[in-house]
Amino acid sequence: MATPTTEDLFKNIISHSKEYGFIVQSSEIYDGLSAVYDYGQNGAELKKNIRDYWWKSMVQLHDNIVGIDAAIFMHPTTWKASGHVDAFNDPLIDNKDSKKDIVPMFSSKNMLQK
Repeated sequence: MATPTTEDLFKNIISHSKEYGFIVQSSEIYDGLSAVYDYGQNGAELKKNIRDYWWKSMVQLHDNIVGIDAAIFMHPTTWKASGHVDAFNDPLIDNKDSKKDIVPMFSSKNMLQK
């Protein structure tokens, strides 16, 4: 018997996840969006359990760590003061086949050129 490819395995996982209510294709009744999924009843519960486990193990079990829930939309001065503006670099995608780095399509370099 042939070994399933990574793509076949991924398709089987998605099929199983949809069948058992872990995920549903986003906007499915309107033909959906490619590769965009919403959490179904079981997926939402699983996500919550993973988030709660992570929060407990990374925040609550350490005396020197506190948890916050902050907005990612902040005043530009905040981003500048934190070093995100001056030190930010767009990530490159390492293409293993061609051995070249590829600038992502939605990087700020590409957006500024358009």
